Amino acid sequence: MEESTTREKVLKKIRAALLSKTTNPYPRIDHDTSVYATGDDDSLLVFAEQLTEAGGAFVLCKDDLEFVEAIIKLADQYKWKNFYCCEKGLSTLLNNCAFNHTTEFSAASKADVVISSCECLIARTGTVVFSSQQNTRLAQTAAPVQIVFARASQLAYEIKDAVHWLRHKYSKLPSNITFSTGASRVINLGGETVSGAHTIQQLYVFLIDDTEFGETE
Repeated sequence: MEESTTREKVLKKIRAALLSKTTNPYPRIDHDTSVYATGDDDSLLVFAEQLTEAGGAFVLCKDDLEFVEAIIKLADQYKWKNFYCCEKGLSTLLNNCAFNHTTEFSAASKADVVISSCECLIARTGTVVFSSQQNTRLAQTAAPVQIVFARASQLAYEIKDAVHWLRHKYSKLPSNITFSTGASRVINLGGETVSGAHTIQQLYVFLIDDTEFGETE
């Protein structure tokens, strides 16, 4: 009986708190303006700098062909053999350039490199945004190296701009949104930061400046 009474008292207090309306003590706070200084820097330059600082690699390409040629050079340099790409459009581009890769899910775990697109890029933090609406979720865990193909028109400056991008693109936000900034990092027991401890050990972002060269998505 005592337990029931105590429960009723707690619920009564919760109901009262929910019904009670409190006047905002800080009505002049601007919730829309960013707390970070945006400056006059080009978003593409900001993204490249932030991604590199986070341990990622940025490569600016003129067109699709230059993108594939750059991957071939990296493959020769680092002796990468097995590539996985599960996206139809991107896989077609690779096939058109006679670039050997697999689209088989069963072979993904043996890949040296995963090649994927992304939803958008966040310039201020050098972050790549993926979602469950793409077929790229496996890219986060399938291989130690991830290559992302993107265009300058996909650049957003802040996280809120990226969310707005997704809201505009989809009628309902994807059930999963992943923000990837450089290689994975953890702090070990000795307080040292270890990169590539889990999932991605190296992240490459190949970007075509379609705002300059007139490419379209």
